[in-house]
Amino acid sequence: MPIVKNKQIGFLVNETSSSQMSFFLIKNINEYLDDTNDDFVLFFEDSASSVLNPNFATMSFNEIWSFDGVLISTSISTTLSLIKSFSPVKKFFYVWDLEWMRRDHKDFEQSVQAFINPSVELIARSDEHAKAIENYCNRKVKHIVNDFNIENIVRITNE
Repeated sequence: MPIVKNKQIGFLVNETSSSQMSFFLIKNINEYLDDTNDDFVLFFEDSASSVLNPNFATMSFNEIWSFDGVLISTSISTTLSLIKSFSPVKKFFYVWDLEWMRRDHKDFEQSVQAFINPSVELIARSDEHAKAIENYCNRKVKHIVNDFNIENIVRITNE
């Protein structure tokens, strides 16, 4: 009998500390794990205390080199790192925050690379975010998923 490997989905985050993004991501994965055997991993750039206790693996960002599942980045910096990685099956950028709208954000040429790279599919949080993203980078957002709805993310990664 062949061994069936469970689906692996990894999320790349800056950190897991107290934030709305960390809360929704960890909470929704924990709830989703009650009904599935899929494998989730949270890769972080900076070590910090998690806003919630994750019921799945968390690893340092430098461990993505051996990860062979789907990877989903959550910021411009994590997406730029994702683009350089060679092991993921599929690459997605879940645009949680419209980072370029902040006053201290000045490097358009570098940050737009996270949005226009053809190896990365864009996911927006809402229709309004999708419009803003498309206006910023002149690239169509392929998917809209509200607040890290894990069922929708799993469906998208299976397409």
